[in-house]
Amino acid sequence: MKVIVIGPGALGCLFAAKLSRTNEVWLLDHDVERAEQLMRSGLYLEEEGRQVWCAIRATADPELPGVADLALLCVKSHQIAEAVLAAEPALRQVELLLALPNGIGHLEVLADLCRGRCWGVGVTAQGATLAGTGQVIHRGEGLTKIGFSAGGEVVKVGDPSPQKLLLAAADTLTQAGLPSEAVADIIPHLWGKLLVNVGINALTAIHDCPNGALLDSPRLVEMMTAAVQEAALLAARLGIELPGDPVARTKEVCRATGANISSMLQDVRAGRRTEIEAINGAVVRMAKKLGMAVPLNAELLHQVRSKERNYYVCY
Repeated sequence: MKVIVIGPGALGCLFAAKLSRTNEVWLLDHDVERAEQLMRSGLYLEEEGRQVWCAIRATADPELPGVADLALLCVKSHQIAEAVLAAEPALRQVELLLALPNGIGHLEVLADLCRGRCWGVGVTAQGATLAGTGQVIHRGEGLTKIGFSAGGEVVKVGDPSPQKLLLAAADTLTQAGLPSEAVADIIPHLWGKLLVNVGINALTAIHDCPNGALLDSPRLVEMMTAAVQEAALLAARLGIELPGDPVARTKEVCRATGANISSMLQDVRAGRRTEIEAINGAVVRMAKKLGMAVPLNAELLHQVRSKERNYYVCY
């Protein structure tokens, strides 16, 4: 396939590097100087203690990639609208767009901005960290699930053409070493990952600790459990059937990624805007509309916002 990866962050660089081995990959960046640097140097992927150089094409010009089979939108949830609008010339020539951010708020944004094109969303358990520009460390393996949102106006879930594109995308990712599965209903999987993030990300950002350290503290385990249960009750009120036990799944992810630094903690340490609004913030906003109380999610939202105020002009 010819693939455009939008966003040179940890996840974007990981997917671009892995896909570059068997596909033509373009990395689309909004930063001209960084795109030029990536074009010159390529990507360096570290896996299992080995570093591999991967050749890619990089550009800040959305007209340059031309016609492509697949675009992967690998930006933070709060960057979705800006990234889609900036990449519009490229997206006009793409068969299928897949967005892979955390949270769930991006569904409405994509439905509004992607009218008239075939788009879907995904969740991934792949873990990655940037060690520098174009230098990505693969931190953890996991399944990526992709699918169409029933709320998307142009998705046409029963149409064989979009389904074939989705299956081809899953096959391409799998062949590149990113095990992937096309699912009939992506929404429960989006919520499943949301609840894991609800339980882990804010607590690690607040307490400045790796994922596994949460399990070492009975108090933090209690808080994690309560935050996830609040979000699970919200999902139930919305009629969303979650895959498995969300609390058990969150603890399992904590153990499996024990040494990992969550993306939210990485953002706090770097003084960047976090995805708290798309994770715990989304739970708080939806619960308020339904007249539900989610006090722990509200408290976690407040605490991360307070951290952001220390280095960021609040939005």
